[in-house]
Amino acid sequence: MLTTGMLADHFENCPVHKISAQDSNKFIILCDGEKFPFVSVVEIFDEGGKTPPNEHSAAYEYFYVIAGEGKATVDGEVVAIRQGSYFVVSPGHMHEVENTGVGKLYVLTTLIPDENFTALIRSGPEASLDDEDIRVLTGLRLRGA
Repeated sequence: MLTTGMLADHFENCPVHKISAQDSNKFIILCDGEKFPFVSVVEIFDEGGKTPPNEHSAAYEYFYVIAGEGKATVDGEVVAIRQGSYFVVSPGHMHEVENTGVGKLYVLTTLIPDENFTALIRSGPEASLDDEDIRVLTGLRLRGA
């Protein structure tokens, strides 16, 4: 719901897409870069999934790991990531994220400015959340439920 000066909703009401059907990750679009000067998504990586190496000409990309573990590679430098880890990639740096753990990797990702990332995500096929996604994103898994 967009009100004067505020956007508020719940992730279960947000669109979910893959960039292409064969991708091993999907995106929940929390804040649409077509309405704001940035995009914020929850990116969900299947076990063994990863992003292709990519870079942004003007955008800063912020990553925060909600659950799971993996590795981030920026310009060849590799950093292990796990729940609670974060990293920021400055414009012009080649980077990728890979799920190296057992189960899925959940990452809150924000790109400022959007650089048409919202349009790229929306151009891909719709996807859906499964029971594990709902449990993790509502915190039930973290409390042992």
